[in-house]
Amino acid sequence: MANYKIVISGYYGFNNAGDEAMLSAILQALQGTFDSPDITVISGDPKSTAASFGVHTVPRFSISSICRSIFSSDLIISGGGSLLQDVTSWKSMIYYLSIITLGVLFRKQVFLYSQGIGPVRYRVIRIILKHVLNHVDGITVRDKESKGFLQRLGVHRKIYTTADAVLSLAPADLSIGRKILDKRGIPPEKKKIGLAIRYWHHSREWMEKLEKTVHRLAKEKDAVIICIPMQFPEDETAAEAMGKGDEGVYFLNEDFSIEELMSIIGNMDVLLGMRLHALIFSALMHVPFLGISYDPKIDNFLALIGQKASTSVQHMDGEKLYNDTCRILSSGLDAKDWEKVAALQERACENVQILKSLVTHKEENP
Repeated sequence: MANYKIVISGYYGFNNAGDEAMLSAILQALQGTFDSPDITVISGDPKSTAASFGVHTVPRFSISSICRSIFSSDLIISGGGSLLQDVTSWKSMIYYLSIITLGVLFRKQVFLYSQGIGPVRYRVIRIILKHVLNHVDGITVRDKESKGFLQRLGVHRKIYTTADAVLSLAPADLSIGRKILDKRGIPPEKKKIGLAIRYWHHSREWMEKLEKTVHRLAKEKDAVIICIPMQFPEDETAAEAMGKGDEGVYFLNEDFSIEELMSIIGNMDVLLGMRLHALIFSALMHVPFLGISYDPKIDNFLALIGQKASTSVQHMDGEKLYNDTCRILSSGLDAKDWEKVAALQERACENVQILKSLVTHKEENP
């Protein structure tokens, strides 16, 4: 598998830490498995992606460049993350399906890598999804709900349930985050509650309840609230609704690297998050966390370690979130929860091994 030509499609180049971490995890896995792979990433910001990851890139909306890259490749990887769902946008789902379809039409090996699939609301898109995925070479999904959805849809390809690829990353050095927090003048002696939120539907109502809860925690638990942007500057705008300039609330209004974000989260006593990969970073850094659900992917991840979301944006329960946070600050997570996280980390490493076996089998049986 020397000099294998690989094209990777995903939501890359948009300053979303979760997706950039996903790309980092996939690249590390590929470079550790293939002999000098020739990798091209389809990116919304080709220059930035090329500089950050040392790969070839093509612009996300350059049809001719994408077609040339796929035509000259050996393998197309779609993933990871929640690419195949139409809640955020049906147009984006059609886009990612189009990339997969090009790979199939050009008779390339096509592999879905650690995907979280669904919901898919529109019947016509479900029909397209079924027919396209029945022609790919391999599928790994990050939760059993995604596998069940595809099976009910009528996808007959073998589907492997693994875990989110980001869980295969190594933890970050805690000193990196400590320096960032010290530079911002955040009191080291106080309990640190990380908050990773984003704008979502009906933002005003649930955000007002969340604001009251975090301010109550800051006041009654002598804690500081640290708003952590997983996508900059979008998350900064959402976090400012928590009370810019108020005592006890700090805003990390900067575009941090994946390693910096992981280390910052590693310095928290608890993280409250509606960003999936903020929760995953917490798991990697062994920081207790509570999920605020806005999308099934949050509930699906929490279910993997036997948890449920503390509350949701649809039915924000500030009192429950407050009580759950106090409990976590007092006792942390159960040892069994961390054992489940360790098991997920092992399963995350299976993604590339499954890919390798499929590629090897196809080379031996062309």
